[in-house]
Amino acid sequence: MLDRDEMLPLGDATLGWAFASSRVGSSHVRTGKPCQDAYALWSGAISGRPCLIASVADGHGDDRHDQSQYGAALAVRAAIEEMIGLQTNFGDVGVSSKLINSFKTDFPRRLGRRWREAVIADARSRLLLVGSEENWENSDLFLRYGTTLLATMVVGNILLVGQIGDGETMLLRHDGIVDFPLRCENEDVGVVTDSLCSAEAHLRWRTATLDSSQGGLVLLSSDGLVNAFSDENQLNTFVRILKDRIQEFGLLRVASSIPGWLDHYSGRGSGDDITLAVIMIQPESEGHAEKQSASEITIHGTGDQS
Repeated sequence: MLDRDEMLPLGDATLGWAFASSRVGSSHVRTGKPCQDAYALWSGAISGRPCLIASVADGHGDDRHDQSQYGAALAVRAAIEEMIGLQTNFGDVGVSSKLINSFKTDFPRRLGRRWREAVIADARSRLLLVGSEENWENSDLFLRYGTTLLATMVVGNILLVGQIGDGETMLLRHDGIVDFPLRCENEDVGVVTDSLCSAEAHLRWRTATLDSSQGGLVLLSSDGLVNAFSDENQLNTFVRILKDRIQEFGLLRVASSIPGWLDHYSGRGSGDDITLAVIMIQPESEGHAEKQSASEITIHGTGDQS
């Protein structure tokens, strides 16, 4: 585990590098509310193939969702564990079609089940709630832990991205174009969003499979960052500037600066919590960075204030 104040990128020399930061919103600081966002990063090798996995969750802020900061932390851990399992079962060279198909059809259902099991375990141990799982299925327990979730995995030349609820998944391609592969045509209205606590949540996921062989920059962001910009052009400019800063100053210096950037955007924007996970994917022909690969998991959440 990395200390939550260390902004050391995780990654593999042949695949790419990832870093993330989660900051309590300026409005939450003023009111004494905890950070309800969370993120998790994982880097390692499965079946001899390097993988990079990232997930971001945004717990709902309404009073009905009084345990949402824990729901978000449980969600990002569940996403990492399910993606590791996905690669373990279908990650051998030559079976990428099975990996892609399982991500689209099985991952949302399995992830939802794992999250609900984790919620029940947390409620039993931390809230000291009693009762059968069947009784809780018809209660407001999962509503109390409600959260959105974004998740991505890079393995070989495949980029898998999935999302339920708001927030944004962005891909800066090698040609400088910013894509939004999971943007929903029917945007959520106001504060209403799909959630892991929604009925039939597995049917509300949006997923995509992309070719990562030419490299690029992937960003997973809670809506606190997206709402800090007045239009899409400003958001696109932020993504491109981030890539330019990485090229000019290096990954470590930019990663160390991200918390201050996010504090700035929260202060000038909606005041919401902000979480940003960044994956820099190496082009296949350039996978020769000097750093060694690492097997590490970093998890940030459960209402931390910093």
